[in-house]
Amino acid sequence: MSYIRPDFLLTNETAVRLYEKYAAKKPIFDYHCHLPEKQILENKPFEDIYEVWLAGDHYKWRLMRNYGVDEEYITGKRTNREKF
Repeated sequence: MSYIRPDFLLTNETAVRLYEKYAAKKPIFDYHCHLPEKQILENKPFEDIYEVWLAGDHYKWRLMRNYGVDEEYITGKRTNREKF
């Protein structure tokens, strides 16, 4: 039996009913990101994955520096594709 089932966090019938009726077909929103709220609210289109995931995220930059990534690939003149 698999641990991760569609209802593994739903601990009672009320939770299952509410999930199935209201949430099951909704998209997953991960609000733990470093995008400005305004960009999310306005559904800003991004040019590429770098803009969404790395641009302006100083936590990821710090991690990259700690792992020895050259600054040129973090905030330097490299292309977004190279930085990603």
